[in-house]
Amino acid sequence: MHHSRIAAFLLGALLLGSLFLTFVATRNFHAVDAMLNSPPPEASKMIQTLGHQNARQLLRCLAGEENRGYFEAWELAQLALGVALVAFLLFGVEKRLLAGLAGAMLTLTLFQHFKITPDLLWMGRSIDFLPAAAESQARDQFWKLHGIYGGIEVVKMLLAVTIAGFLFPMRRRRLRQRVEIDPVDYANHRHVNR
Repeated sequence: MHHSRIAAFLLGALLLGSLFLTFVATRNFHAVDAMLNSPPPEASKMIQTLGHQNARQLLRCLAGEENRGYFEAWELAQLALGVALVAFLLFGVEKRLLAGLAGAMLTLTLFQHFKITPDLLWMGRSIDFLPAAAESQARDQFWKLHGIYGGIEVVKMLLAVTIAGFLFPMRRRRLRQRVEIDPVDYANHRHVNR
């Protein structure tokens, strides 16, 4: 069985998922501004009725709610992928160091999911309809937690890249060991049997 390949696949899924979610989360908020800058005619009437600022707050609230759902779902997926990765690295590849690094990623995800995310969700909802110019202690706290969350994501990605750095050279060494064949190239063996 190719445990290192499965571990590499799980590692790739974790990295790609994190990058994709970052893209989607930022794209959702850009879509709000794009919609308000050039709305379809039907939406333009609704925006005029609500007012530009109210429509912006409503659409940003929707984008924030979508992002909150995506982050919660992705954290659950990370937990499942992380448990599988630790198991394959520990029992399949039999590298405790790599399993420990993957375990650190899993621990950070658990911390995010149970400690940071609930506060981010609550604070995010509480500041959705605050005017952009208004000062708010909740907004300041939200951005601090958001920064911590982002920092943890960067640490997890660095751990994943470190695991990959150890995992892929192991594969190359094993391939070289299997492929090495003693060449037989004697001059008298070059004849053709007829």
